[in-house]
Amino acid sequence: MPFCFAPWSNLDISPQGTISPCCKFRHGYYPDPALNINQQGISAYEQSRTLITVREDFQQDRWPRGCERCKIEEENGVASKRQLDYDRWQNHYEKYNKDQHGYLTASVAFGNTCNLTCITCGPGSSSRWQQEHMQIYQKNVAPNHFYRENFVDELLEMSPEIIHLDIPGGEPFLSGVAQQHQLLERLIDQGRAAQIDLHYTTNVTVWPNQRWWDLWSHFREIDLQLSIDGVGPRFEYIRYHADWNLVVNHVQRYLDEELQRSNLRLSVSHTVSAYNIYYISEFLHWCQEQGLPRPWLCRVHDPAHMRPSVWPGWARQCIIEKLQAGNEDARTWAALIANTDDSDHFDVFCKRLAQHDQYRGLDFAKTFPEMATFL
Repeated sequence: MPFCFAPWSNLDISPQGTISPCCKFRHGYYPDPALNINQQGISAYEQSRTLITVREDFQQDRWPRGCERCKIEEENGVASKRQLDYDRWQNHYEKYNKDQHGYLTASVAFGNTCNLTCITCGPGSSSRWQQEHMQIYQKNVAPNHFYRENFVDELLEMSPEIIHLDIPGGEPFLSGVAQQHQLLERLIDQGRAAQIDLHYTTNVTVWPNQRWWDLWSHFREIDLQLSIDGVGPRFEYIRYHADWNLVVNHVQRYLDEELQRSNLRLSVSHTVSAYNIYYISEFLHWCQEQGLPRPWLCRVHDPAHMRPSVWPGWARQCIIEKLQAGNEDARTWAALIANTDDSDHFDVFCKRLAQHDQYRGLDFAKTFPEMATFL
């Protein structure tokens, strides 16, 4: 059975402040409520029954229920976060003492401030979603901000040998910027920066100012992950309020910066959903044309009605045939669609699609004409 180091070696704090073993973990399977960094500290999380249960499961060769997302991906031949993390940090894991070494890696979202309303996102991760969510779902979700004053001190104390720090969003270059700078400055002042990699997930619409570049120059590696979910009009539909031409311009600027900065590395993530599953090959081809690295393709799990396998059987078969005609990555997703069926959520998908199109003044059929025939 697989083993995952994340429940010991990794700390994940979501834009809402939820503390988890990793960003893929699902708390809903456990009776205890998830702890929040704005009310409880990291020490309380370490003593939580949920974390203790997850650790026991892995030690007894069981998949924890909260880790089903990696389990599903691995069963269908898609590289999971568990596998990708092990491949990247195997040398560190082999020397890691679960009882002594603290956090090797951490992912900290400093709030949910964002300038986009991506269709597969929501108010928890994007402040711009608030009004639309209230209008369509009749639920008012208050903006979340990351204000815990002693957090930086606590994180540094519990991560004496940290080697990697993820900073997602919201949009990281808009969210909690002052506190982010404080953390980076402390790591530089402590002489630890040269041993640490930083990883950012950006929507590519906000260019980092000079202050970011000055701080980054002290760190071992800066991995800027460009999160792009489509090409042209389909990108603008999914990443609502984004400008495709601006993104293309920023991609080229990042490629130029990568050539000039020895510690800068670009990566790409592509969230695979009901909206773009048919067009994976197109996106892979675009990345290759731009000179970008092979993207990481990650599956939408929540909300369930936006999963890529939400389409009815005959439509999934058309998608499978299209993907099978593509490269190895596309064929891997063809296998996943063949083995998963979320069509019981299809009616909800159709309902929400119509509501969001009306609210945003968009037309799915015009932007995704091939997939519109599946409706």
